[in-house]
Amino acid sequence: MSIINIKNFNKSFGDKVVFEDFNLEINDGDMVAITGPSGCGKTTLLNTIGLIEPVEQGEYHIFQKAAPKINSKQANKMIRENISYLFQNFALVDNFTIKENLLMALRYVKQTKKEKEESIDNALRMVGLENYQKLKVFEISGGEQQRVAIARCLLKPSKVILADEPTGSLDTKNRDEILAILNQLNASGKTIIIVTHDNKVAESCHRTIGLGV
Repeated sequence: MSIINIKNFNKSFGDKVVFEDFNLEINDGDMVAITGPSGCGKTTLLNTIGLIEPVEQGEYHIFQKAAPKINSKQANKMIRENISYLFQNFALVDNFTIKENLLMALRYVKQTKKEKEESIDNALRMVGLENYQKLKVFEISGGEQQRVAIARCLLKPSKVILADEPTGSLDTKNRDEILAILNQLNASGKTIIIVTHDNKVAESCHRTIGLGV
């Protein structure tokens, strides 16, 4: 079943045409890499899929519905409930503890304090970071920080994980560990879309969408 469907997408920045009559279909459970040279529109496409940037020319359907307007209540609700993001810089607060960072992701979730703590425990266990709750972000490695970011994705029942160069700042060992976790999440039913320059990351996906080629 198609959950991402973009048709006749056009996008320009000034005189530079980035997308022209671009079409994209991603099915539920896919793991897809988006590759291409810098400036070809990879992050723009990811932001469009994630309801951060609008489709001004073209059609976009997500989860079998016409995509809501950017910043609308419907868009924000869809992001909170169904879309998670992974970033190269992890998007964590350095001087907060791991637990405090993850609690921020649960601020709109209707759970008791105990339920939130259990959710955090379970998410950290899934990424191999049991007993890390009291550590501050600056005290752990880059690979561990990206695992915390993945744990944050697990705190809501997201159908889609959008990852913008999630292994770009990691060494080979940590890259492979993060890839293994993402593959496990995909095997559990999550759709994962990854912007990457790394051939190893692209090869681990079901298919690759090459831009600017």
